Amino acid sequence: MRLCGTADAYELLINANPPDDLSEAEVRELRWHLGLGPEPAEFTIVTEFPTEFVDEEGLPAEYEPGAAGSWVEEKAPALAQRGPAWRIGGVAFASLERCEPDRPGWALTCRQALHPDGFDGPSDRVRWLQRRIPEPTFDLRVYWRFYEDPFLEPTFVGEEGLAAGETSVTPPSSQVLRLLADGKDREAVVQVRKDSDLSIKRARSYVEAVRAGRLLLLD
Repeated sequence: MRLCGTADAYELLINANPPDDLSEAEVRELRWHLGLGPEPAEFTIVTEFPTEFVDEEGLPAEYEPGAAGSWVEEKAPALAQRGPAWRIGGVAFASLERCEPDRPGWALTCRQALHPDGFDGPSDRVRWLQRRIPEPTFDLRVYWRFYEDPFLEPTFVGEEGLAAGETSVTPPSSQVLRLLADGKDREAVVQVRKDSDLSIKRARSYVEAVRAGRLLLLD
C-alpha cells in the first residue's frame, strides 16, 4: 500500500461517449463540471457537495458551539482544470462535443491532476457516467496513474471511489461467475468475501464491476 504524502499526485484520464438522450439540464450541468459553462440553477448529476462553516461576513471559520455563522455548500466543478498539469506533466483539459450525425451522442475527454484528498468529487462524476452510459464497457474508459509511474492503468470507480494505493487485477472465481450468471448478486458478494479479505463495501464494488463487464483494480 502506498502512503499518501502532501505532494502526491495522480493523473486521471476519462474518455467517454455519453448517450444522445442526455437532457438539456444534464448537458448544462456536465459542462459546468468540466469547466465549460456557468453553474446551473439546479443540480441532478451530483446533488450533495462538501459543506464549510463561514462567519457572519461569509469567511471560512472554525466551527464552535454557539458561534455566529452558518454552514454553506462548497459547489465547485471537479473536472475543470486547465493549463500546465500539477506534477503529472503535460496539460490538464476537458472537452465535450456533439458526435457526427451518423453516430448520435456526445464525446467527452478529460485529463486532470488529482491529490488523494480530492478524489471524492471526480469519483462522483465518474460514477454518474457509469450509470448514465448504457454500455460503459464500450463507451467509457477511465485510466489513472501515480505521477511517478510510467503508464496509465484502467480503473473502475466502486462504492469507495478511487483507491490511493498500488493496485493489481484480481479475476473473479468460478463460483462468483456462476452466482452472477444465476442473478444472485448478494450471494456473489458473500463468495467474494470468502475468496478474499475484502470489506463488504469492497466486495460489493467488485461484484458491481464484474457485473458491468469490467475489472476492478484492488489494493
